[in-house]
Amino acid sequence: MRIMLLPVAMLLAPAIAFGQASPKEVDYCNRLADLYVHYIGRSESSPYDDVVRGSNDTQVAAAQCRQGITGPAIPVLERVLRNNGFTLPARG
Repeated sequence: MRIMLLPVAMLLAPAIAFGQASPKEVDYCNRLADLYVHYIGRSESSPYDDVVRGSNDTQVAAAQCRQGITGPAIPVLERVLRNNGFTLPARG
């Protein structure tokens, strides 16, 4: 029985770690995602096909923010926003 529990625990570990983001981190991540989607990426519901679309990694990062997975998402969004001349929002 213990042998079966180890793989399950290994699969759940990343989900548990991702689920521990503070509300402030989630808010900051969502503000970054909002800036990114509004100015660089595009919403999937956009009716315009000619809107510039961001890279896949930044699209994934924005989606991760919406899910509360801030750890891997924040650095990606911060980098792309800085590289495009944006001032990042206050973190806190």
